[in-house]
Amino acid sequence: MMLGRICPPRWRLVARAGIPIAAGVMVALVLSGPLTACSQDLPTASVVTISESSIEFPAVVTAAGFEEESDMAGYHFIVWHDGRAASRSLFRAEVSDVQVLDALEALGAKPGNSLSLDTWDERYEPDSTAPDKLIEGPPIDLYVIIPGRSEPLTLGDILLDPGQRGFDMRFGGHRANIGQWHSGCVVCLYSCPGSKIGNASYTVREFVDGATRFRVRPGVLPEDGTEVTIRVELAGGRAEVGQ
Repeated sequence: MMLGRICPPRWRLVARAGIPIAAGVMVALVLSGPLTACSQDLPTASVVTISESSIEFPAVVTAAGFEEESDMAGYHFIVWHDGRAASRSLFRAEVSDVQVLDALEALGAKPGNSLSLDTWDERYEPDSTAPDKLIEGPPIDLYVIIPGRSEPLTLGDILLDPGQRGFDMRFGGHRANIGQWHSGCVVCLYSCPGSKIGNASYTVREFVDGATRFRVRPGVLPEDGTEVTIRVELAGGRAEVGQ
């Protein structure tokens, strides 16, 4: 299942026109040198910081895998295209989960890092409390910018939630778990230890129990393969990054 070793990238900062580089603010992440050989494709795009509390990166619509009947249907919202969970994601990011994690931390956001791999590995064990834990970290707002549309879409605009609890997205981080899973997961719709951003409205246990199964609202997204932009914002701005 592993895709191989993830190679440690080296980055340089590049200013976007009109936005100064300030302390604690990363304006863009760009590869500055060669990487060690590995089996994954290397990210070819950049994460761009558009304000002191928000970043953007490119992605592609891949609803077929997200909607397909499988044991992971409706779970992964955004995954790096070379992560091992990419085939089941709604959007495949052109940047890696590590790039997104680095960019959010550069804004000053402190990830919750509350979930160990036991949260997933022990999901079928009734005596374990790990699968009942909620993701922690500062609140995050997510938007999908579709070419030709005047307003970005929120998760609520895009997804049906039969459980009706909605989305409480948190910057979980979970950097320590990346090397064991190589999932490439940027955003999960449950409290997942593989996600950099996850949903505190639902636990992994509730995913297993079927408390909700997210589905795409008919007619909302363009066809698979369409390029979009993902915007990630620290809810409330920099004043709340440590919550």
